[in-house]
Amino acid sequence: MSSAVCTLFEGHYHLGAAALANSLWKSGFRGRFVCGLRGPLPPWAEPSREVGAGIRVRDLGEGLEIWFVPLETKIHFTNYKPTFLDETWDRVAGGPERYYYLDPDIVVKCPWSVIHRWAENGIAVSEDVNFYLPPGHPLRLEWKDWLARQGIELRRPNLDRYYSGGFIGVPRSERGYLKIWEDMIGRVGQTIGSLANIKTGSATSIFHTPDQDAMNVAFMASAAPINSAGWESMDFAHGGHLLSHAIGGRKPWLGGFVKLALQGYPPSLAAKAFLDYLDGPIEFFSMKEKAKLRRSLKAGAFIGRFYRRT
Repeated sequence: MSSAVCTLFEGHYHLGAAALANSLWKSGFRGRFVCGLRGPLPPWAEPSREVGAGIRVRDLGEGLEIWFVPLETKIHFTNYKPTFLDETWDRVAGGPERYYYLDPDIVVKCPWSVIHRWAENGIAVSEDVNFYLPPGHPLRLEWKDWLARQGIELRRPNLDRYYSGGFIGVPRSERGYLKIWEDMIGRVGQTIGSLANIKTGSATSIFHTPDQDAMNVAFMASAAPINSAGWESMDFAHGGHLLSHAIGGRKPWLGGFVKLALQGYPPSLAAKAFLDYLDGPIEFFSMKEKAKLRRSLKAGAFIGRFYRRT
């Protein structure tokens, strides 16, 4: 069975996408890695060839291709995920049997065969940091009322897990879920008034993280099978071996590990994992820049052994 991967990025997030590409290579993934981007092509996109409609392709060899798709959507990229997955599935990704989205601040740590298996007969997802959201939680109750006002049937009244929107794997048989998720994002946008931001309101607002909340509400309104892994699968907790997700505003490619450690924030598991993929078929930092990042992380980790916030 074939599989394809996609991500969305703009600005300095292209550095994370490069590390993601290196991790895909090292995991054994071979196929199309589709990158939707806003703005100019990153330097590491070359050498590339044009295939029409402004799309360029860089061949990494052995069957791994990176397809760069220019986008003009005005909404925040995080709210564009299901649309991008659905619109590029056949037109760009080549009609794979399983199609995966990963945020550009994620790297793959395990063999690709494990990720490929994850979406077998169900939608592959990971639990988020705040993963437990029982049926009687006040937010879940508010979502149920909201679905009722929208005239949408509640298919999973007892769902008690909250999933991360940073990763999803969809088998062709469950592709219809993307339309439900996309519809929910649109309805959420109408409710909160905009989809231009990654966050809105406060943590107690009905929709604080529009794309991710909509994804979880869509699971409440869908009967699609869910293949879920725990929060450790993204390195939100120790013991994970699948993915590593560098959440938060300070991304590992920006460095500054010593300064952060002195503030009580030692390098995270995801920061350490990111540095494992500085080398690969894509060179996106100079040798000097890579050495500086590694020294900074090592010093930050040392400081973190003695000083950290509780």
